[in-house]
Amino acid sequence: MKTKAAVMYEANKPLVIEELDLEGPKEGEVLVKYSASGICHSDYSILHGVMGGRTPMVLGHEGAGIIEEVGPGVTDLKPGDHVIAVLTPSCGKCVMCEEDKPFMCSQMGKLMATGRMLNGETRFSKGGTPIYHMGALGTFSERSVIQAGSAVKIGDNAPLDTVCLVGCGVTTGVGAAVNTANVHKGASVAVVGCGGVGLSIIQGARINGASQIIAVDPVPEKRELAMQLGATHGVDPFAEGGPIKQVKQLTGGLGVHYAFEALGRIDTTEQCWGMVRQAGRAIIVGMTNQSEKIKLSATGLFGEKRIKGSGYGSAIPKRDIPRFVDWYLNGELKLDEMITKRIALEDINQAFEEMGRGEGARSVIMYN
Repeated sequence: MKTKAAVMYEANKPLVIEELDLEGPKEGEVLVKYSASGICHSDYSILHGVMGGRTPMVLGHEGAGIIEEVGPGVTDLKPGDHVIAVLTPSCGKCVMCEEDKPFMCSQMGKLMATGRMLNGETRFSKGGTPIYHMGALGTFSERSVIQAGSAVKIGDNAPLDTVCLVGCGVTTGVGAAVNTANVHKGASVAVVGCGGVGLSIIQGARINGASQIIAVDPVPEKRELAMQLGATHGVDPFAEGGPIKQVKQLTGGLGVHYAFEALGRIDTTEQCWGMVRQAGRAIIVGMTNQSEKIKLSATGLFGEKRIKGSGYGSAIPKRDIPRFVDWYLNGELKLDEMITKRIALEDINQAFEEMGRGEGARSVIMYN
């Protein structure tokens, strides 16, 4: 079959919109017709060489759609099911899955590193040349074949063009607050970076009952949106005193119980360490350049400060994805407000340019 997709041929170059060949699903795979896909900062990082990615590749990993066909051996999904595509294939067989940590499924790293399906093949091609797909998802395509474990069924009543955000950014952010940190009621929280993930962290902290949520971002519009979604204070990190001093002033000099880094930068990671109070925790959510090293003051160790990474919001997809969708449907989790633009696939390069300038929270590609 044919599908229209946005293909990355070279880092730091615009994606190419073209028609590809798409092979049908094989053992343990499903064919999904995507309704929509969010544009995530991880896609931007691959496109600009911060994270590795094989080329040519169909990027995109934050999609939702309807299953059109299932391959042999797939018994828990059927054509017509509404699903959200998730990063982890939750193989159920590796050590991490057996320890109830599917967010660290060993097969996820394989899919991300190779750009292939678990059997080593690709389903996209052009003129006989393989086209790789990010995380075996490739949501920057009208249709894609994905691992059955990467498709989480949701109710038919959820709007796919909105809940697609749950596939990555929302789960990563909300999960970091409610799973990784398990923010306690009455806690003080700082969130550094108020893009899609940061705004989701803010909402997770609000849902868990945090009493003070400080949004740290240089863009006034993002701080304003953060306040609408649950932040109690906004901080411009470039204002006088800098972000650490401002956060400490807002917390009576103590610092926060939890500081979340949602930008993927070394300097902001170190700032989060400086923002937390004694016995507090710095939760690192953003993906930093893996070749860089973090320098932290040893003084905080004697105050029992802790630093912890958060992988995919420490989420168990089959439990958390439907739960987060339900929170959206009952009004606890606000997703429509996070969508800055709804665009056609042909507008994707402009959306990446806007992301690079720090504009907006999330753009969503509409396929219908």
